[in-house]
Amino acid sequence: MDLRAALDRIPALDRFPTVEEMQADLAELAAANPDLVELRRIGTSRHGEPLVMAVIGDGPRSALAFGGPHPNEPVGALTVRELGRLLCAEESLRSGLRWHLVPCVDPDGARLNEGWHTRPGGWEVFGRHFYRPAMDEQVEWTFPKLDEPGYFDRPLPETAALARVIDEVRPVLISSLHNGEYGGVFTYVSTVDDTANNALTAALGEVPGWFGVPLHNAVWEVPDSSMLGPGVIRMPTSAEVGGDGSFGASSGDYSARHGTTTIVTEVPYWEDPRAADTSPSDTDFPALVRRTAQQVEEAGRFLRAALAVAEPDLTLDTPFQRSLVDSLTQAEAVAGAWKHIADGPARLATVAEVCSFDVLPHMFRIRLAGTLLRALHAELGSGNTRKGIREALAHVEARFTEWCAQATRELPGERIAIRKLVAVQVGCTLAAASLV
Repeated sequence: MDLRAALDRIPALDRFPTVEEMQADLAELAAANPDLVELRRIGTSRHGEPLVMAVIGDGPRSALAFGGPHPNEPVGALTVRELGRLLCAEESLRSGLRWHLVPCVDPDGARLNEGWHTRPGGWEVFGRHFYRPAMDEQVEWTFPKLDEPGYFDRPLPETAALARVIDEVRPVLISSLHNGEYGGVFTYVSTVDDTANNALTAALGEVPGWFGVPLHNAVWEVPDSSMLGPGVIRMPTSAEVGGDGSFGASSGDYSARHGTTTIVTEVPYWEDPRAADTSPSDTDFPALVRRTAQQVEEAGRFLRAALAVAEPDLTLDTPFQRSLVDSLTQAEAVAGAWKHIADGPARLATVAEVCSFDVLPHMFRIRLAGTLLRALHAELGSGNTRKGIREALAHVEARFTEWCAQATRELPGERIAIRKLVAVQVGCTLAAASLV
């Protein structure tokens, strides 16, 4: 069946599902296709949630797709649902593979984002209900890494469940479904042989255009990575991300032992056509990077100072506070890495790079200020009304409101229809499956 025609079957979507709805969708798929779909429990979350996987098809080789590797990234749950429906409806799409689908590998974290998942809105709604775990509490970054430097052997229960599946089925393809905030679509790809890489790169760069979603043609998250082609980036290793033993390997790192090709398709909520434009801008690249790093560091200093005001009066060990402290450290490390890059030869930034570095400070401020607000509100909700909590909350609330208004003014991108984001991820997953 023609892939584009199959993707046209994906319905309109207006919000992201709750964890209960994800589970119900999986049960409904199995009930509607009892001869095709097997449901397997693969593990249990830290809060006691069953982790359930749908197995579809009977091919001799396996593919694995999972959503929610970061719980602030909900598109993948819908992608898994619609992928499962298409695989059941059309045998040719199964590509001779046995498919393993997990809608959300961090249901506990997903519940902490449901305030904006179920009513997607602007930057303020997003920030006030945002939660992304500390690195050592992320399913995607706690796979075992049993060598030095950066030895790590503390996988989460959810990560251990995924690792067992990977070792059992030895997938030829993993599609780890992620999404960001702003710009265009880009896909990380693990290293494969050149011939396959060229075909895969071309396919992954083509799919977003079918739905009018721009590519993101710049390296901006991990300085040591590189572009393989339009909208396609070489997947960084845990060492390149900065692994020092405080967190582990990624699913791509871990599955490499089985010769697995891993793709990580990142789709944005808001689009900006600049993200695809590789023509030179009139902005000096080193100056752009230094300015961005300075803005990140300034925001970090404000947030650390606000946390210091509250800290003597904090009484709770919340995931929000752990996330904030870790995220501040990670962001400062990235800012330092980019400043090192800025010491290289002078050149003009591309328009896509300007777009990329424009968004970084906004994303950092809103994510982390929102996380600190949640930590402070948790204290108030527990009855802790001490002065430090109230003072810090007032300072952060004012700055958060200001930062949200600034992002709305300076990043005026249109919100992308959820259906398009899902179709892009399903399309990239099936296009990759046809090539591996």
